[in-house]
Amino acid sequence: MVRDSIFNVDGQFLEIEMGRCLNCGHVVDLTLLKTRQVEKSRVPAKQEEVLV
Repeated sequence: MVRDSIFNVDGQFLEIEMGRCLNCGHVVDLTLLKTRQVEKSRVPAKQEEVLV
């Protein structure tokens, strides 16, 4: 994965962190992944208990 920048149709630079796979071209929104990791760290581990 490498960091990549995104341009819109008008050629204006957008400040969006994207990761792009050099092998297949898959694009990942790095800001979204960072936000999800922060939210996961806030959730207590005991909350996911299954009652039988």
